[in-house]
Amino acid sequence: MFWLGALLSTVGGLWLVVNAFRSSGVLWGLGSLLVPFVAQIYGVLNFAENKIPLLLSVVGIAMFFMGYGSYVEQMQAMQAAAEAMPQ
Repeated sequence: MFWLGALLSTVGGLWLVVNAFRSSGVLWGLGSLLVPFVAQIYGVLNFAENKIPLLLSVVGIAMFFMGYGSYVEQMQAMQAAAEAMPQ
């Protein structure tokens, strides 16, 4: 779920950045590209044309944080198993 969330969030965010550059100009585009969550703000302000990318971005962010805990636990278990192996 962690990696799927990261992928969805990235695709949705890039789609929002492209839409910001295309329809609203350079300032919204650069803001969306460089400042965290400006792309999502742009998507909310221009909801009619950004429903799908905004939904992808928000769902991806939620899935990313929901899967983060299990991902960390899995990595810690793998590290503990690697340290327990004889060399």
